[in-house]
Amino acid sequence: MKKTPAQSRSDMSGKIKTLAELALIIKEARRRGRKVVQCHGVFDLVHPGHIVHFKEARKHGDLLVVTVTPDRWVNKGPGHPLFSEKLRLESLAALALVDYVALNEWPTAAKAIKLLRPHFYVKGHDYADHKADVTGKIDEEEAAARSAGGRLVTTEGFTSSSSHLINRFFSAYPPETQEYLEGMRRLHSADSIIGHLQALSRLKVLVIGEAILDQYSYCLPLGKSPKENLVSTKYSHEELFAGGAVATANHLAGFCRSVTLLANLGPDPKEDAFVRSKLRRNVRLESVRTPDRPTVRKQRFVDPDQLRKVFEVQYLDDTPLDERTEKACHARLARELPRHDLVVVNDFGHGLMTPRLRAAVCASRKFLALNTQSNSANHGFNAVTKYSHADYVAIDELELRVAARDKYGSIPDLAAAIRRQLKAGQFLVSRGRLGSFVLSQCGWHESPALALRIVDRMGAGDALFAVTSPCAFRGVPPDLLCFIGNCVGALAVEIVGNREPIEPVALFKFIKTLLK
Repeated sequence: MKKTPAQSRSDMSGKIKTLAELALIIKEARRRGRKVVQCHGVFDLVHPGHIVHFKEARKHGDLLVVTVTPDRWVNKGPGHPLFSEKLRLESLAALALVDYVALNEWPTAAKAIKLLRPHFYVKGHDYADHKADVTGKIDEEEAAARSAGGRLVTTEGFTSSSSHLINRFFSAYPPETQEYLEGMRRLHSADSIIGHLQALSRLKVLVIGEAILDQYSYCLPLGKSPKENLVSTKYSHEELFAGGAVATANHLAGFCRSVTLLANLGPDPKEDAFVRSKLRRNVRLESVRTPDRPTVRKQRFVDPDQLRKVFEVQYLDDTPLDERTEKACHARLARELPRHDLVVVNDFGHGLMTPRLRAAVCASRKFLALNTQSNSANHGFNAVTKYSHADYVAIDELELRVAARDKYGSIPDLAAAIRRQLKAGQFLVSRGRLGSFVLSQCGWHESPALALRIVDRMGAGDALFAVTSPCAFRGVPPDLLCFIGNCVGALAVEIVGNREPIEPVALFKFIKTLLK
C-alpha cells in the first residue's frame, strides 16, 4: 500500500535520533550480529555524490548511520552552513539508504565514533590521502575507530562538492564578487594558496607595539533620565580582551613557529598576569615595565543585543616613554632583532614608539612590516610617514589620507606617493566593506570584501595585518596577499573583540570553500 505524506514524514522523523538513543540502537544491532557503518559530515547540500557515497558505504554493513556536524561547529567560513542543522538532518533522514541520523555534539566525529562503536567508519575518497586533510582530524578519527574495534575505509565514488554547488547556485555574494572569485579559481588553486600559508610555519617573528586591554562593559539602555540630560543604562556584565600588539602576536603565532612580543606593561600585576594568560604557547613576552604609566585600557560600553558601542573611556598615558624606559626598550630591541626573520610593528600611537625606536627598526636590515593606527587619542598625530622606511605597509583608507594630508585625492595616487616615500615593496590599503587593494612593483591589485555577517569590526584590521605580514615577507604575489587579507578580515569580523585569534584551519577551510 502506498504511504501517505503524513506516514512518510513520521518515518523520516523516526530516523532522527540523539547520539544516546543511537548508541542503544547500535548496541542492540551488534548483539544481533549486524554490521554497523557510520558516515559523518556537514552535508550542507545533499547531492548525487553523497548518494553514491552512502550506497558504497552501505555495502560494508547492514545498518548505515550518519552523524551530522551541528551549525555551531561548521567551520567553512562566513555564510556557512547554508541550511540549518534541522533541515540537514531531515534531508538525510529522507534517504532510503540511511537507517538513522543523529546530530553530533562535538567539533569532530572522534567522540561520536567512540560512543557509537561502528564496525566501519566511512569517508569519501578525498580523505584517502590524510595529508590532504587541512583540518588534521582524519588521523584522530581513524584512531577513534580503531580504539572502538572498527576501522576507517574510504569510498571510490566521484567527487561532487556541496561547496561548489552552493558557490554556483546559492552564492550569497553579489555578482561582481562572484566574478572576482571565479577569476581567482582560474588563476590559483586553494591548495597552492594554503601552501603559501603553511610555508610560514618556520618563521621567527618579532612583534613590537602597545599591549591594550579592551574592556567591554555590557549595558542595557533604559532611556533618557527624566531629571538630567543623560541616557541611563543598566549594567549587565563585562568581558576583557587582550588586544593591541598582543592580539597581533596571537594571530601570528597560529601560522609561525616562534613569536616574540616586545610591549610595555604598567605596574598592575593582575593586568600583567592577564596578558600572559592570554598569550599562545609559542609567544614569548619581552615586557618593558612602566611603573609611572598604566597598561593601556579602553573601556567600551556596549549594547549586548546589537553589540553596538555607545561610549568609550580610555585609561592611558600617551606621552613618549621616559628616557630610562626608552633606553631599556632600545636595549631589548637591539638584542632581539638578530634573532628573528622579520619585524612586525603595530604602532597605536600611545607613546611606545619613540623617534629613537622608530629609527632603530627602520635602520635594521630585517624585513619591516608596518601598521600605524589612527584613533581618537592620536588622530592626525600618528601617520605612517613618521617612519623613514618599511618593506610592507598595511593601513586603512583614513590612515592613508592622514599620512598624505589629502581628504579627497585619488587613493591609488596617494598610496603610490606614500609607498615611494617609505620605499615599501608592497602597500596594502583596507577599505572595510569596499574591500582592499595592494600596490606593488607589479601594479595595482584589488579584492572585494568577503564578509557576509559582521558581528564586531574591532580587531579585524589587526588580524589582516598580522597574517599578511609574513606572507609579504615570503613574497606571496600581491593578488594573493589581497585575497588572503580579505579572507582573514571576513573571519575576524565574526569574532567578538579579540575573544580568539584567527585559526589557520578555519582560514584554510574558508579558502577551500570559496574556491571550489
